[in-house]
Order: sequence, then C-alpha cells, then structure tokens
Amino acid sequence: MDLQTETQRLLGQIKAQADPPYQGVIQRSIPSPLQVYGLRVWQIRQIVRAWRREHRDVSIDDLLPLVEALWAGESREERLIALELPQHYPFALSQLIWEHFDRWRRDLDNWELTDVLGVGVLGPWVAASIERGEQHLWDLVQDQDIWSRRLGLVSIVGLNRARAGVDLTSLGLGLIDQVKEQPDRTMTRAISWVLRELGKEHPGEVAAYLEANVDLLPKQVLREVTNKLTTGRKDGSRKK
Repeated sequence: MDLQTETQRLLGQIKAQADPPYQGVIQRSIPSPLQVYGLRVWQIRQIVRAWRREHRDVSIDDLLPLVEALWAGESREERLIALELPQHYPFALSQLIWEHFDRWRRDLDNWELTDVLGVGVLGPWVAASIERGEQHLWDLVQDQDIWSRRLGLVSIVGLNRARAGVDLTSLGLGLIDQVKEQPDRTMTRAISWVLRELGKEHPGEVAAYLEANVDLLPKQVLREVTNKLTTGRKDGSRKK
C-alpha cells in the first residue's frame, strides 16, 4: 500500500463531500484551528467502512502509518478518520502502545476529537488490560492540560461499554473525584456524561455519590444526572 496515495485518496473523498454551510456550524460548536470541511460523523464512518471493504487484509505495518499520517493532517476530518480506522480493526487496537496515546493527546484542542479518542480508542484499549491502562487514566485526569483531563475521564465511557458486566463504578467515581470541583464547562459536561453512563447499570451507587457530593458537584451535573436516573433523560422529559 502506498501511504501517500491512500492519504491523498481519503482527503479527496473528504473534499468531495465538503459542506460549507455545515462547516460554519461545526466551527462555532467545536472551536479549533484545524481545517473543517463540514462532514457529518456518519459520512466519516461511511468513508472508513468503504475503505475497510477494500482493505480487509491490511497489515498493521500499513495501517498504523496511515493512522499516523491522517492524524498529522491539517483537517478535523482527517483526524476523525484516523481515530475511526483502529475501531474497525481489533488487531490494531491490540498493537497500540501508550506512546501512541501520549503523543496524540498532546494535539487535542477540542471536545470532539478528545471524546472520540477516549471513548472509541483509549477506553477499549484500557479495557483489554485494565491493569496495564488504569494508571494512565489516573495520570491523565491529574494533568495540567484540560483536554488530557477530559480524555482520561471520558475514556471511562468507552471502557464501561467494552467491559459490559464488569463493575467499573469505583474507578469512574474515583476519577471524577479528581476533577469534580473544576468549574470549566469542558469538565462539567464530561462529569455529567460519565455519571449518566455509570448510572445505567449502577443507579444506586451514582445516586449515593450525588448525595454525598451535593455541595461539590456543579449544579448542571446534579440536575442532569438526577434527571437521567429518574426519567431516563438528562433533560428530565419522560421516555415515550
């Protein structure tokens, strides 16, 4: 596989689907210096699925350089494809090492890429060996960089989904303890999301955590998580 040819071909597909009106929507909701072509997430996934159909037998020696090249691209869409690709090749996740994540997280500058990396890649990677990866999550949530802190926290969502049936509440609540008093909206929304995710399987423990931390957690978190526990929706409306 010719690396330059593949990266240019994927970039060409991105450009062919560029949507200038939606580009503005993304730039307002996800501020970043990256180039934005305006593709929706489903379009990104469509591109990746088509690529996988053509490269079912791709080797790790070809796939990882492509991921790295796309991550080094100048656009949001290239980086999203870079993060989507390993999710379609289980063997690729198993070949990643912490140095990959440590390098990628230093380029994070917005919530979208942070969440895709955490939920789609880092969380499942930790799930494969919690003993190997748990300490990295603790280190991340204590990092000076806010996107690293969010990455460590939202990875619990991906870890929880990958290890369905394994009680990860203690780990998740412990990580939240490290950031629960940080007022930045970036962390507030991440805390709410993780608590709502943990509450799906362990509502009693999450409810008890809210009660014990009612004076420390942001009001938005208390409201959204309580709503989720009582109505099934974070806005408090009942499911039909």
